[in-house]
Amino acid sequence: MNSTNKGKYYFFLIFTTFVWGINFHISQVALKYTSPMVTGTYRYFLGAICLIGFAFIKKPSKEDVSRAISNWKSIIFLGVIGAFLYNVLFLEGIKSTSAFNGVLIIGLTPLNTALISIPMLGTRLKRKEMISILFGFIGILLVISKGDINTIRSFSFSKGDLYILAANISFSFANVYIKKYLNNISPLWLTNLVTIVACICFMIYTLSFETISFPTSQEYLWSILFMGVLSTAIAGAFWIISIKEMGAETSTLFMNLVPVFGTSASFILGEEIVGAQIFGGLFVITGLLINSIKIKRKKSTAQSVSTF
Repeated sequence: MNSTNKGKYYFFLIFTTFVWGINFHISQVALKYTSPMVTGTYRYFLGAICLIGFAFIKKPSKEDVSRAISNWKSIIFLGVIGAFLYNVLFLEGIKSTSAFNGVLIIGLTPLNTALISIPMLGTRLKRKEMISILFGFIGILLVISKGDINTIRSFSFSKGDLYILAANISFSFANVYIKKYLNNISPLWLTNLVTIVACICFMIYTLSFETISFPTSQEYLWSILFMGVLSTAIAGAFWIISIKEMGAETSTLFMNLVPVFGTSASFILGEEIVGAQIFGGLFVITGLLINSIKIKRKKSTAQSVSTF
């Protein structure tokens, strides 16, 4: 893969994690008006409409349609586990846990993905990947604790944390599952189908068990628009493209940017940022740079040495 293509995929990953970082705040706004399941229904309905519109502009090839039909069970499984279940668990979790706990658990995404990749893809966790994961996790810890050791010491586990952890494992598993079983379907078409499956699941549940309402306040409308169009449709497509091209392990390292961007959004909203948070952001970026460095193998007549 040449450097131009890599640059494009790095942009996709940075844009996606930027949107998802802000989405933490946007979700809280939407949840003031509607329940998690109703919020998820509107989000995925709008996302599905946008992606169907994209499909009319860039129609899937006959090969993609044929591959989707032959892999329909895997697509439904991914839509249920990787999109619907993940969002249900995440939205339920953030209702009953602190932002500190939630973001800290989300910071386990690169590690969970790497561990799941070992049995599913037969990959090996390289030294530079382990260093990148460590740097990212330390960076997240600094960002969300603001360098306050007492915040870290007071960490306690709650029911909400279990929901977030289960959501994190679901998300990590879905990333690896795409690479292993659905790598032959175009990313935009795959995102479309997975989003439609999740939308159907949300609609069935909401129509069966929820009281449906649609607040008309501008605050709510803008939050749902952001969640549906940017967070679900565009960012979702960019994420699947990146996984298929860059790999699940590399892509999920960028998830460490989510709390960094989330904190930046807090600063724009008026919250103070301390030096430890800036230092933590630099740790996260350093971790990403470490993973992106290519180590060339030096060969000699006597032996070949590989650093990683």
